[in-house]
Amino acid sequence: MDRLILFLVILGYYLHNGGSVVTDECIVSDLEACDVCSCLNGGKEVGCENVNLTALPANIPKQVVILNLKNNRIACVPRDYFMNLSKLQKLDISNNNLTASFLLPKNVNEFIASNNMIEHVEDFFKFCGNMTSADLGGNPVRSISTKELEICPNVNELSLEGLLLEKLNRDTLVAFPGLNRLRMVLMPALSEIDADAFTPFCENLRRLWLRGCKELTNLPGPLLRNCSNLSVLDISDTSITSLDPELFASPLLGAISLNWNHISDLSKETFSFLDSIKNLEMSTMGLVDIPSDIFVNTSLGYLLDLAGNNLETIPLDLFSSNPSGHDLQLLVLSGNKLTAISPGTFRELHLLKELYLDGNTISQLPQGMLTGTELQSLYIFHNNIDRLSDSLFDQPPENNTLTTIFAQSNPISELSTTFLSGIVDGGNVVMSCDNVTVRQSVQKVSVECVPEDFLMEINTTSVGLRDSLSMRGFVCHYKKESFFGYSSCMVCSVGTYGVPGYCVKCPKGGFYQDEVGQYSRQGYENGCKHCNAGNYVPFEGGSSPLDCKVCPDGTDRERNASYRACFCVDNYFRRDRFNSCELCPPIGANCSGEALRIRRGYYWNWAFADIDRYRNFVENLATRNDSYDRSASSFGQPLPWIHTCPEPLTCENNDDILGSCKDGYTGWMCASCDDGFFAILGFCRQCPDVLVFVVEIAVILLIVLFLMIYVVFVHRRQSGQSGRSIVDVALARGKIVLGFYQVMGEFWGSISAIYWQEVFQNVAYLINIIQLDISAVLVKPSCFFLFLGFNPYVEFIIGVATPPTIIIACGLCLLVNEMKATLKSYYRKTPIDPARKCLANKILTLMSLGLFVTYPSTCNVIFALFKPACVVFPIDENKAKNVTLLRPDYSINCSTATHLSFETAAYACSFYVLAFPGILLCLLLKFSRGTAECPVWLRFLSENYRPGFWFWEIIELVRKVSQTLIIVVYGWDSTLSVIVTLAIAVIFLMLHASFTPMKDRFEHYLQLASLWAIFLNMLVAAVPATNDEDPADVTNVIGVLLVFLNLVVLGIALGKPLMLTVKALVSIKILKEATSLIRRRLLEHRSSVLQINVDGSDVYGPSTSTPLLNTQ
Repeated sequence: MDRLILFLVILGYYLHNGGSVVTDECIVSDLEACDVCSCLNGGKEVGCENVNLTALPANIPKQVVILNLKNNRIACVPRDYFMNLSKLQKLDISNNNLTASFLLPKNVNEFIASNNMIEHVEDFFKFCGNMTSADLGGNPVRSISTKELEICPNVNELSLEGLLLEKLNRDTLVAFPGLNRLRMVLMPALSEIDADAFTPFCENLRRLWLRGCKELTNLPGPLLRNCSNLSVLDISDTSITSLDPELFASPLLGAISLNWNHISDLSKETFSFLDSIKNLEMSTMGLVDIPSDIFVNTSLGYLLDLAGNNLETIPLDLFSSNPSGHDLQLLVLSGNKLTAISPGTFRELHLLKELYLDGNTISQLPQGMLTGTELQSLYIFHNNIDRLSDSLFDQPPENNTLTTIFAQSNPISELSTTFLSGIVDGGNVVMSCDNVTVRQSVQKVSVECVPEDFLMEINTTSVGLRDSLSMRGFVCHYKKESFFGYSSCMVCSVGTYGVPGYCVKCPKGGFYQDEVGQYSRQGYENGCKHCNAGNYVPFEGGSSPLDCKVCPDGTDRERNASYRACFCVDNYFRRDRFNSCELCPPIGANCSGEALRIRRGYYWNWAFADIDRYRNFVENLATRNDSYDRSASSFGQPLPWIHTCPEPLTCENNDDILGSCKDGYTGWMCASCDDGFFAILGFCRQCPDVLVFVVEIAVILLIVLFLMIYVVFVHRRQSGQSGRSIVDVALARGKIVLGFYQVMGEFWGSISAIYWQEVFQNVAYLINIIQLDISAVLVKPSCFFLFLGFNPYVEFIIGVATPPTIIIACGLCLLVNEMKATLKSYYRKTPIDPARKCLANKILTLMSLGLFVTYPSTCNVIFALFKPACVVFPIDENKAKNVTLLRPDYSINCSTATHLSFETAAYACSFYVLAFPGILLCLLLKFSRGTAECPVWLRFLSENYRPGFWFWEIIELVRKVSQTLIIVVYGWDSTLSVIVTLAIAVIFLMLHASFTPMKDRFEHYLQLASLWAIFLNMLVAAVPATNDEDPADVTNVIGVLLVFLNLVVLGIALGKPLMLTVKALVSIKILKEATSLIRRRLLEHRSSVLQINVDGSDVYGPSTSTPLLNTQ
């Protein structure tokens, strides 16, 4: 049986994992490799790329040589899974979800594991004797443990692109002594490289890329000291600001890239270790000038790129200071601030073939500018040249080599034959002809007139020039014709700008581009022009100023639009990044940052809408550059309706998008208590420790016990005396206090004008006990007994069950009492004991008292389920969606079948509201006529009233029930509730003051004080605060007043008994002290006169005999 269970468990897990086998905690699919992958050449080549694998396929052919698993979702590989593929030479498992490394068979020579989530790579190099190439780029590797690495002597190419290494030292790559190509590009955390970091492989290193390491601020001079074979060095786009000349000490170093840095200390020493440089790229470095002697010791071999700087002039002797001369063929000076070129600047560049002067502000080309060169192509487009009049060569035309000039996007008004004479026959001039008449020259030069949006194409075989063009508004593609390949670079069109590698449309908002070949310059947000303030382009790719439209309503038209349809003015919000702004709602809303947010003290509900989408929209609005999420640029759903919280401080809204409740609160409008909290008069208190709760209960029981002892003690002292008993007095005054707190308990739980401070909340549980609301008294125990979880339904069941429970319990006691007396009389053959009637009266008194004190709370739980107690709340701003909730408990939906059933039951039980006072009135009326004496169990209702006012207690019941009915059903937020409850309070206050129905003067004033306190409570809470008052101060003052008003009644009621108790205690103490004093005096007197006779008899008076013991 156990084996069967184990088999079923394994089978269930197998099926749960999609029919996969688990190996070393990694899942291996049961799909056959050659069923889902391509197996070629007898299984030697297995291609599993792009087949959406989540686990490795099963049964990969053991003869496989090349295995391609890239572009899947494989999350794990068993550590030794590939070890049985002994013939495997190339493995590509890039672009998966791997998190751990694994062992590779010893014959693998090419390994690619880029773009995974691998943190440790040591296992890859356990058996790396034949490995020649490894690509680990795009993994979150933070360290490489050299202690766990084997020596990999044949690895000559290693890519660490995107790794999270922070520092490189000698031991980091010590396992790769044969490295000759090392790619360390786009490493965001790399900030330090030790001077000996490359020592283990420096002699073999030929190419080194450190491009895009933004945290790298310095390279030590000795870093490349022994790298004698280094030929390519790329340290572009870093944070390096200075260069140690020793970095360029390698004699074979022929290609250096310093683009996108801010190096300002260039001098003739910078490249002094180099006799020549074939390709030198220094574009977009922010250079304002360049030292004229920087190349005095170094010959330039093929390409010099100085594009995208801020050069205003080119030193005249920049290229003539080197006595050995230069073999420069490509010179790129594009995108600077050149205004003029000095004659003779290029005279010593005898092999110069291509010259790029585009994107400057040159106004005129000097006579003989190209003399001494072999220039074939001249690029001068996008300048301010207004005439082409002088010949660019001083030598005879037959020696000229210039074939092509690109001069478009210049305001040329003159094109002379002299200028055209510098171009070979059959040459070509491309230009804008809007302001010039073109005449054919004798040299038969072709003049091509092109529009401003002409898309030019440049073909080049130079990788350096290709990279330079790619950064200057061109898109380059590699092409191959016959045996030769070249790069075709096409200029970016109007409406777009260039970034390295491709053209990008100008974004929606305040941008357009009406020129071709524009690109994003360092320090600028993009390569587009700005619309005028208050205007924006409502689509991507704006290509003309006419595409800029006036920003919509609600926006600030004094500012640039940026990446939106202008910013919203203050106190406005938007639903669409590229649409109008709306006025912020006047209540409960905060519209900072152009988004509608909820303020503290208010509530909204996102049940009907996509809160995550709105949050993304709001967060996206805060993005003020082109990186904003296009898919989250608008929110098309209705926004929630904003409600005022009953207790403003419970709606903290620390999350001002979703909204959030204060700790301990939850639910609709934060009106319910969270787990671990209990509700007291509308606010939530944290559940206490069990010990604290037990102590509280003990203290309450001691107080009750003390009051009972006090009443019994006084009652016994009063036995046989005429007048009112202490029981009558306690009941009469207890009715007044109970009635007051039964009304005020509901009032406190309903008002939302104030929020009780911590010190005021401490009396709340005591007040719940005083008002004898059973369900409320059981609230705190529900913290420890989860089955006591309360809501209006449970309270209703408890409330309506209490009266019949009291009646049944007392009826059973009466029955038992009667049966006991009858049986006793039967067995003893005696008449039935008349004392049974006394016990029966006590039972009936307890029953009537129980029904009387629970009557208001029973009525309240009935009223709480009436239909008017349900409130309709709009959920969305259009009020298209609503929810109907029960006012006493917002967690209850009035639209459910359960609630309709309870509502019907509440209406059915409402007969008790009228029946109980009606029955009491009939009974009191019957006994008030004098035909029979009022029974003991009814005396407490009329005992404290003057003759003729025997019915007044029924009026008091009507007062309490009517006031709580309005408060429970309609709440305190209703104007009708405020007016009606205040009117009732005033009417009954006037009636009591006018008729003085109570016979005891103290009780009269106590009742009068309670009625005044009720009226003032309601009046204080009903009067709104003025605008110039501090709400916090108002809250504290109102809280103090209400607590004082509610405690003063209890203080008055208990004041007299407490004073009598103190007096009694003092009297008892004095009596004890007097008794003790008398006793001591008697003992002293007795010892002084007591004599002992010799014969043992005691005598009083003078002794005539000799005592046994002489005390003299």
